[in-house]
Amino acid sequence: MNREYQDILSRISEPPSWWQEGGVPRYGPFEPGSSTSVYANEAALVEIACQFCRRPFIVLFETSAKDRRIAAEIRAGTLHYGDPPNVGCCTGVSANSTPVQVLQYWARAHQEYVEGGLIVDTRAFFEWRRDASLEVGLPG
Repeated sequence: MNREYQDILSRISEPPSWWQEGGVPRYGPFEPGSSTSVYANEAALVEIACQFCRRPFIVLFETSAKDRRIAAEIRAGTLHYGDPPNVGCCTGVSANSTPVQVLQYWARAHQEYVEGGLIVDTRAFFEWRRDASLEVGLPG
């Protein structure tokens, strides 16, 4: 279950552009560097829908792991968000969500710039790169 964040939503007339981890509303265009963790190595902006009312939400998945687990879950069709942002849209705030599609996929911590356990090109290693091949529809 996510908090409702009426203190934010009630003060801004436009709907959120996307939702951060934990159902926090965000406004403006998404940038992978605007994730909650400065250590994030993967970020995926994904459309989900409330399982009850089918209201769509654009939410962020992110991880600091270097194993590309979000990419693996996209490929396997197992990416799952859980409770959608709490906007009071249906019978209960503890609804589940269904995945719809990956809108953007980004990664950094590129292992081709690591030799002998050392990063040999810091700039290239930490550069966010978009991978459109993972921007696909998801089984719901």
